[in-house]
Amino acid sequence: MNLIAKPEHSLASMEAGGLGVLHLRRYWSKRMLEIEGRLDPSSVHGEYGLDFTLMQGLGLGIVEPAEYLFHQRPSYAEFEQWIVQKLGGAPDAALVERLNAMVRRYLEHPRRIYPINGEDIQDPVLSAEDLAFWRENGYVVLRNAVSAEDCREAESAIWDFLGMDPLNSESWYNGTHLFWVPLFLHPALNKNRAAPRIRKAFEQLWGTGDLWASVDRSSLNRPERGGINISGPSRIHWDVSLALPIPFGVQGLLYLSDTSAEQGAFRCVPGFHRRIDHWLEELPPEQNPREQDLESLDPVPVTGSAGDFILWHHALPHASGRNLAHYPRLVQYIKLFPHDHGIHSVWK
Repeated sequence: MNLIAKPEHSLASMEAGGLGVLHLRRYWSKRMLEIEGRLDPSSVHGEYGLDFTLMQGLGLGIVEPAEYLFHQRPSYAEFEQWIVQKLGGAPDAALVERLNAMVRRYLEHPRRIYPINGEDIQDPVLSAEDLAFWRENGYVVLRNAVSAEDCREAESAIWDFLGMDPLNSESWYNGTHLFWVPLFLHPALNKNRAAPRIRKAFEQLWGTGDLWASVDRSSLNRPERGGINISGPSRIHWDVSLALPIPFGVQGLLYLSDTSAEQGAFRCVPGFHRRIDHWLEELPPEQNPREQDLESLDPVPVTGSAGDFILWHHALPHASGRNLAHYPRLVQYIKLFPHDHGIHSVWK
C-alpha cells in the first residue's frame, strides 16, 4: 500500500482550530491517516512525545481519544466537540496558553537531560534520606501522599463504575472485569492527580516544576479464586523501551486501600536501574530481555497504607503480585512528566 498524505496532513503544528490549541488539528489529521493505513511514519518522526503531552495536558489521556477517533472517524469539528463534551466545557484560556507555550518549546528548543540538578524545588516532601534511598534502590514510598478520605472517594468511584460491592465478595467475580479499570475522568481521580504532595515528589525527582499529569487507569486486583491466578499483569516487566540508552523516567501508583505483601502488592527489583545497561549488554543478541526469567532477579513487594504513593524509576523490572489475601488491591496510576522527557524512538 502506498503511504501518501492527503491535504489535511500538510497542516503545521502551529495551526490552531476552533479551540485555539496548537498541534491539535495536526494530531487529528495524523490519526485519521494512520487509521486509513496512509500515514508515513518517517514524516512524523519525533512527534510522539508532543502528541502524548498534548493529550495528557488537555486532561484526556491517550486511550479514550484514540478509541474515539478509531471507531467514529470524526471530522475535526466533531473531534473538538467531543473534547468539549468529555471535559465538561472548552479548555480555559490559561490552559490553552500553557499548552501552546509547551508546543512551541517542544518544536523550537532542544530536549533537556533529566534529572535536572540545581533547580530549587520549594517545600520538598522527600527527605535527604528518601532521595538517597531512591538513588540506591530506584524507588521510594511517599507516605500519606493523599488523605484517607480522598482514597475512599476514589475507591468508591471504582467500585461504583464496576458495579461491585466491596462488602460482597461474590460481586467481585461477576461480569467481565479482569484487572484494569477503564475509568479516566472522575472528580475523585482528578483530585488525586492534582495532589500537592504527589506533584512535589515528582518535581524533586525530575528536578523541575514544569510537569504535566497523566490521565491513566486504575486497577482492582482481586484475590485468587479456586487456585486460579487472576491478578492481572503479575509477570515482571518494563513499560519502557529497552533500547539503549534508556532515558530517565518516573512512574507512580497510589494505594487506595491498605495493601499487604500477600495482597498483590507492587513488586520491583531494587537497584536494577543502576545495572540494567550491563545486564542488557551481557545478553546474547538472539535473546529477548523481556522473555528472561525475571523472577530470578528477586523482586520484592512494597507494602503500604491507603494514601501511600510509590514512585519508581521506569528501568526497574516491576509487576503486581498475586493476590493471596481476602480483599482486592485497589490502586490509581499517576505519573507527572516534563514535556520533553525522553521517549526512545525504537521499541525493543
